[in-house]
Amino acid sequence: MSTIYPFKQVYNYPGVPKILASHLVAEWVHQAADQGAYLIPERVIKITRQKFVETTEATYQAGVVIIATGMKPTLLGIPGEDKFSRKDRGVFPYITEPALFRDKRVLVVGGGDTALDAVVDAHKVTGQLWLAHRRSEFRAAESTVAKVVNENMAEILYNTELLEITGETEVTQVKLRNSETGDEWILDVDRVVIAVGLVPNTEVFADLGVTMNGKFIKADDQMRTDVEGVYAAGDIVSVYQLATVAAAQGALAAHNAYKYIRKPYWE
Repeated sequence: MSTIYPFKQVYNYPGVPKILASHLVAEWVHQAADQGAYLIPERVIKITRQKFVETTEATYQAGVVIIATGMKPTLLGIPGEDKFSRKDRGVFPYITEPALFRDKRVLVVGGGDTALDAVVDAHKVTGQLWLAHRRSEFRAAESTVAKVVNENMAEILYNTELLEITGETEVTQVKLRNSETGDEWILDVDRVVIAVGLVPNTEVFADLGVTMNGKFIKADDQMRTDVEGVYAAGDIVSVYQLATVAAAQGALAAHNAYKYIRKPYWE
């Protein structure tokens, strides 16, 4: 939430009527620190079945491991996507920083909640907006769809696929195709928001041997994987990408991890 959608407003987290995603996550971090959690700013690159956690800086021996690595944006795999996704060169997973989109020509790609929310947020800083969706109907909250359509926030391109992103140092054009007619054309844009879904961050667990449930890690009702002492919670295990669901699963994982380590008398 803090890296992909830092400026997205969160409306559905219990007890918090409206808050920026980055601010909500900051509150969680502060709360964890206040409770004595060690916050280690290192990237994990490997976890073994013996619960050794290897990072870019060190190796740690854990009594229990809870995997909560969440999701990352799905890539289309088209020319120019990777090139312009780096260093604010024009391709983004969301409106990550409003100033970068102010008065720019923006194309949003997708038809779900994230794409429609991106249009709403982009509309606050620019009036030059297009929304390309490969289907003829949106799969998003009806209220958001109505808002985008009724207020003419963007020119909607139904049945439209993004084929290529081009430019020199930054994005300047995209190639689009209508899937019904086969027509292709060039559109001049400065920013492209690719919001076509998310995939779990599972690469680091390739050697761990946890059983997968499709693209998700399989966990039982106690959030246990089939590797002893390894638990999983949140978007990495659930098809419901909701902060409330992830928080609940995190609480279950933490509670059961405690029981696994301490083996309290009630067990």
